Amino acid sequence: MSNSKSRLEKRRRRSIIAFEMIRLDRTATEPLHEQLYRQVRDELKSGRFSDGSSRLPSSRALAANRGISRSTVRLAFSKLHAEGYLRSEPGSGTFVANRLPETFLTADQPRTYRSIQRPIRTSDRVRAIPDGRVGNQFDLGATGSGAGVSLVPSIPAVDEFPIAVWERLRAQVLARKGVNLLRYASNRGDVDLRKAIAAYLCDFRGARCHPDQIVIVAGMQQAMLISAMAVLNPGEVAWTEDPCYQQTRRVLTLAGVKIVPKLVDNQGIVITRSPKEPLPRIIYVTPSHQFPLGTTMSFQRRTGLLDFARAHGVFIFEDDYDAEFRFAGPPLPSLQGIDNSSRVIYAGTVSKILCPSLRLGYIVAPEPLVDSLVKIRSAMDQHSSPIDQATLARFITEGFFLSHIKRIRKIYAERRDFFIKQFNELLGDRFTLQIPEAGLNIVAWLKHEEDFPMIRRITLDIGVRPSTLSFFCIQAKLKPAFVFGFAAWTPTQIRQSLVKLASALRG
Repeated sequence: MSNSKSRLEKRRRRSIIAFEMIRLDRTATEPLHEQLYRQVRDELKSGRFSDGSSRLPSSRALAANRGISRSTVRLAFSKLHAEGYLRSEPGSGTFVANRLPETFLTADQPRTYRSIQRPIRTSDRVRAIPDGRVGNQFDLGATGSGAGVSLVPSIPAVDEFPIAVWERLRAQVLARKGVNLLRYASNRGDVDLRKAIAAYLCDFRGARCHPDQIVIVAGMQQAMLISAMAVLNPGEVAWTEDPCYQQTRRVLTLAGVKIVPKLVDNQGIVITRSPKEPLPRIIYVTPSHQFPLGTTMSFQRRTGLLDFARAHGVFIFEDDYDAEFRFAGPPLPSLQGIDNSSRVIYAGTVSKILCPSLRLGYIVAPEPLVDSLVKIRSAMDQHSSPIDQATLARFITEGFFLSHIKRIRKIYAERRDFFIKQFNELLGDRFTLQIPEAGLNIVAWLKHEEDFPMIRRITLDIGVRPSTLSFFCIQAKLKPAFVFGFAAWTPTQIRQSLVKLASALRG
């Protein structure tokens, strides 16, 4: 045997394995090179080889042995190289890396000690938050709404989200801006998105603002928290509507604010104050569509609120969460649009228009406040997803946003009318509906107050789960009622759930 042939045989014997363990399935959906990569990687991780057998066969030899192309082997080997499993030595061949990647990723097992059980101390801040949920109750988010027809309020019709359009625009912005969207981004938010939102608000919400007044945030709760932290010190007073959105109470409590609830009448928040009562630093309101009662703040009450804020140096936080969904005439202009003294902090979100999981909202702030808001946002979580921001900017500027609002408002109007008709037919003997001018919810007042515990128990048992009105109250003592959502479900689903509730109540 020649010397060169002898050396080749030795090389083969020193190869890590003859790769007889490789089993490639040509009928599988997984590509051959991925199968090869995965099986070689698993063999290397098993560690069944010595330093003297760490050389791999050539791509030509392995391809011939397994009856596959060299390009398939090269693809598998290139991925193993890229992840650090293999190393190349020019003129010698391909070898197993001296240290496999897992060496740098897997920590040594710590010594075990006998556990000592001590109670965990949490902060007063956490204990004060009015939220009794625990464990997997948080998995369903703030609304507590999972899959299925529950008629929980405040759920938008996510099945109507234009996914195909969104994904096409997303691909376009990624192709155009590329790696720039993968870096840290502006704490204020994408400039194109701020321009698009400013134009939309000025055209359709009667706002008066420019892009530099806008800060992009991760939804309404973050807008509330940032605003509270910017203008209030712990212990200072905030007025809120009563009843109100439950997250408002949680956010203000987290910020260490003293909450003073104010009753709501058929014109909006009642802003009377006794002489000894401390002035608020901020007033939280939902003027376009009060949550949860559904009333719209009158123009007289709006001007009175602005006069009060101007006279006492108070800020107003305007939560404009679903002003786009009106069913009885045009909306009144936003408070921000009629504010002449820079007292209104305006906030909006796309959660109800598009989908909650997008986690995009915005604050329109008086100019002197903008830098303070941005500093807090920077310390909190830097910024929202640049890719989603850039996609939303395109979605708005190319007309899809306004088109979607028009289409979804029509769908909501139809579902609302259907809900009202079916509810009155099936449950009119027990409830009186309060028909709202706008929004995604309807309040149903009990005709017989003594039925409340029984109805509450039945709704929980059958999975049709409207919220109790009292859940949203702080001090307000209102008559028993339930808040139903209707927007997220088709007419067929609405009827099925109402029939189910009516049957359970009769039973």
